[in-house]
Amino acid sequence: MTNAERLVLTLAIIFVSLCLGYWCRILTEKGSLSLSAPQLLTLRKRLQTFAIFGLLPFSAMLSLWGLPKPDSGLIALPLLGIASYIWGGALALFLARLLKMDRAKTGSFYCCGTFTNLGAVGALVCLVFLGENTIALVALYRLFEEIYYFSVSYPIAGWYGQKNSGATLSFRDFKFSPVLAVILAALGLGITLNLLGVPRPEPLGIVASAAMLTATVFFLFSIGLSLKLSRMLCYWQAGLAICAIKFIGAPLAIIAIAGGMGYGTYNDGLALKVVAILSAMPVAMTALVPPTLFDLDVDLANACWIFSTLGLIGVLPALLLLLPLL
Repeated sequence: MTNAERLVLTLAIIFVSLCLGYWCRILTEKGSLSLSAPQLLTLRKRLQTFAIFGLLPFSAMLSLWGLPKPDSGLIALPLLGIASYIWGGALALFLARLLKMDRAKTGSFYCCGTFTNLGAVGALVCLVFLGENTIALVALYRLFEEIYYFSVSYPIAGWYGQKNSGATLSFRDFKFSPVLAVILAALGLGITLNLLGVPRPEPLGIVASAAMLTATVFFLFSIGLSLKLSRMLCYWQAGLAICAIKFIGAPLAIIAIAGGMGYGTYNDGLALKVVAILSAMPVAMTALVPPTLFDLDVDLANACWIFSTLGLIGVLPALLLLLPLL
């Protein structure tokens, strides 16, 4: 498959899935589909739950099981993931001050800076651009994603909430996420089978890729079911600022750190290429949750998500040009 074909395939999967979900929502509102609004919400939640608890952990487990020659140096990949969350959030808070955002906007903008689409879009791009072995590396990179989001990002977002404007920021409300438990169990099983030398049947490599692709389609389709494009242009400054964070500020720092750690020497630079892709991904769908919970600016979060996702049209060709140089 040529680079042009990879690019077209990736963009097609992303935007066709989004558009189909959006189209279904429009048809439902017009009465063309026999679905009520509650049924549409139930469908969206079920698709996301199945992808999070079923397809993504299963795909990661199979990929780790078949990962050739595990390298102890990869143990730092989760730390790079945490570094990207911290740096993205810090840049967002800095730019929010420059743009003179109020507390509600700052909280939403922080969420968009720190929450990154690694599971759906990031994993898909790695899979299509670099192959099935990258699924395990993606899983390691985002190993502490849920812990960080629930123990750090959520309390910070809540602190910026209008109802908590005078509250003291606290991290004592940490809760162990059931999503994290499932992912850790899947990763542990895959690593154990790999270290024990149990051979993975060859067809399971195809199953791992298919599970990841299906999870991505489900995620993006479910986002399309709730997507509303109104008022997006009112937040064009915030949208451009978040694109600068996601596609310039974060990748430059994280790629430099990964290169300094010697990841360019692992498996012909595969680990460094995966880090380069994941550090340049758009705002995650989960960034839209805290603004709703904590009375932040939901429209700003939606606009930043849309702007950064559309930014993939330019970012993916740039990655295709950059990756061979790493």
